[in-house]
Amino acid sequence: MIFSQEQVLKIIKENPLNAIKLMFLSKGAVTHSTIFVSNWDLFDFLEKLKASNDFDTILIAAKSAPKIVEIRSFMDGLLLQDLALVEHDDEKIPENITLFYKTSSKIQKISSPFFLFKEPSKKEITDNPTAAFFSSESTASAIAENIKLAEDAGFSITESFVVSAQSLKNGTNRISELLKTATEVENIILFSDTSASFLSKLEKATNLTVLSRDDLIISIFNARAEGTGGKLKLASAVVAKEKAAFRNKITGLSRIKGGIGLKGPGETKEEERKRILKNKEKNVRKQLENEFSRLEFQRKFRKRSRIATVAIVGYTNAGKSTLFNALLNEEATKESDRFFSSIDPKIRKFSLFGKPVFLLDTVGFISNMSNDITDAFNATFSEIAASDLILHIIDSTEKGWEERKKFVETLLTGNGCEKRNIVPLLSKKGKIKIKQPLRKGFFYDAFDPEDITKIKKFIFDRLSEEE
Repeated sequence: MIFSQEQVLKIIKENPLNAIKLMFLSKGAVTHSTIFVSNWDLFDFLEKLKASNDFDTILIAAKSAPKIVEIRSFMDGLLLQDLALVEHDDEKIPENITLFYKTSSKIQKISSPFFLFKEPSKKEITDNPTAAFFSSESTASAIAENIKLAEDAGFSITESFVVSAQSLKNGTNRISELLKTATEVENIILFSDTSASFLSKLEKATNLTVLSRDDLIISIFNARAEGTGGKLKLASAVVAKEKAAFRNKITGLSRIKGGIGLKGPGETKEEERKRILKNKEKNVRKQLENEFSRLEFQRKFRKRSRIATVAIVGYTNAGKSTLFNALLNEEATKESDRFFSSIDPKIRKFSLFGKPVFLLDTVGFISNMSNDITDAFNATFSEIAASDLILHIIDSTEKGWEERKKFVETLLTGNGCEKRNIVPLLSKKGKIKIKQPLRKGFFYDAFDPEDITKIKKFIFDRLSEEE
C-alpha cells in the first residue's frame, strides 16, 4: 500500500485551506507531516531535505499542486519510491491525484480522481538487484548522481539505505542488520571512501558481492573504452585498484612450488601475487609512456603547423559531445545521456571562418574519483593543458552546478591548465528560467544555430587575440 486515503483525508481536513500539506510516508503509513503557506517555503524546505530511512514516499496536498521539475533527480536524490501530488477543492475534499513511482531505472506516472485511485502493480524482473548504501552526509544531488552511475554500470538499485559515514567504513553489523529487510539482493554498493579490507570483510559477512564507487567507474570505463588510449586508462585504473586491494587483503600464507616464471620453492602466495602485480604495472606503465610519446608527437606536429587547438571539457554528461558535433556540423562522436559515454578523446580539424582549428572532445570528469583513477587521465590532462583555449561545458539545469564548475576547474588548474584559458559555457539555456550572471562565459543552446555561431565567433576572436 502506497498510502491510506483515510489518513491523508484526515490530515488535509485538519489543516488550513490554503496551506500546502507535506506528508512523509513509510511503507504506506504517514510518519509525520508539516504545512507551508507558500510554494517558496515548500521548495526551500525540499531543497535542504536529505534522504532518510524514515520515509520512502512523499505526498503533497494543495488546492493547486506545485510543479516539481526534474522528477527523476528529485526522487532519486531523496531515495523515494513514490511521489504523490493531490489537489483538493475549497471544501478540502481531494479531487485528483498524480502519482510518480519508480520501477527499476524508470519513473512512471499515472493520474486519476483521488477516490478512484488504484495502486499500480510494480512487480518486475530486474537484473543485478542491488542494495545501495549512502552516507547520511550525502546531498540529494550526490545521491542522484550515484544512482545514475550504478544504473549506467548495469545495476538495478532495488534497496537503498542511509547510514552514518562511520558505518560505511567499519559498520559490518549495522549494514548486515539493514540487509535483513531487503529481498532478492545480489550485490551491495557502498558509496563512500571505503577501504579494500572493509569490502572484503563485508563480503564474508553477507556472502554478497560488495562494490565501491570506483568499481562502478572502472566497469563503465571497460564498457566504453574503444581506442588504445581508453583501454590503457582502464588498465592503469584496474592495476592501481588491484594493488590497493592486495595491500589490504593478504590472506594466503601457504608455500607454493617453483616453476616457469616463478621465483622458486618457498615463495609465498603473497610474494607471487606481488610479483605478478609488479609485472602488470611495469607493462602498463611502458604502454602508457608509449601513448604519451605518441600524443606528444601529435602535439608537436600541431604546434609546427601553427594551427590552434580548442579543447571541450566538463563534468560527465554535461553536453560536451553535443557541442562538439554542433561546432563540426556532423555527428563526429556519439551523444548520450550516460556517464562517460566515451573515454577516448577525439580530435578533428575544421574550418572556422576560413581559419583551420583543431577541436578536441575529452572524457567527462566526475567528483570523488580516487587518485588512482585520476592518474590514469594524465595523458588527457596533458592534451587539455597544451590547448590554446579550453571551453568548460556546464549543465545549467543540474542542481549544484556551481560546485561542479569549481570541481572541474580545480582539477584542470591542478593538472597544468592555465586559468585564463578556461572559459565556462553553460548549456541547455532553454530549460532554465533564471540565468545567473557570469563574470566570464555565457549561456547557450547547442541546438540553436545562432548560439553556435556566437560560440564560433567567440573562439575566432579569442584565438585571433593570441596570435
